Amino acid sequence: MKRKRHHHEEEPEARPEETPSEPTGEPMAADVAELGARLQALEAENAQLKQQLAEKHDSLLRTMADFDNFRRRTRQEMEEIRRIALEEFLRGLLRVMDNFERALQAAEETHSFEKLLEGVQLTYRQMQSLLREAGVQPIDAVGKPFDPNFHEAVQRVESPDHPDETVLEEVERGYMIQSRILRPSRVKVVKN
Repeated sequence: MKRKRHHHEEEPEARPEETPSEPTGEPMAADVAELGARLQALEAENAQLKQQLAEKHDSLLRTMADFDNFRRRTRQEMEEIRRIALEEFLRGLLRVMDNFERALQAAEETHSFEKLLEGVQLTYRQMQSLLREAGVQPIDAVGKPFDPNFHEAVQRVESPDHPDETVLEEVERGYMIQSRILRPSRVKVVKN
């Protein structure tokens, strides 16, 4: 069924068919030149980035080598410090040994128990002083509540005169160096 046209409607204008324009040669040459220039710019940028990457890689390798050298030097310095500290401590210990030998020699020559006791007491005080200088302190245990962080219970004993879980006797004295346990106190603990 055909549609009726009203008077006021206009007929659509006939358009000529559009055909692609023929390339003239100039725009294409400009495009090629522009692409060539962009390619050169990208190649230059690529070369620059490769150069920067190579420099960063070299810098990283140097930094890693420096760090390895630093770590090696630090380890050597720490070993040297330990060696020096140990030698110093052992020199002090040798002085204590010398005094033990003198005490024993004096006791043998005089056949005197008093001389031996005096020499041993003097040497014991010297040993305590040497340990204090090294930062070693005894753990105070007897009469204190049992603490597994500082004490090792070797025996449980009944004692109605003392409260439960109290250290009654020290079997082997414990020691600390600074705030660390060097050896816990081996103790007898009250268990009523």
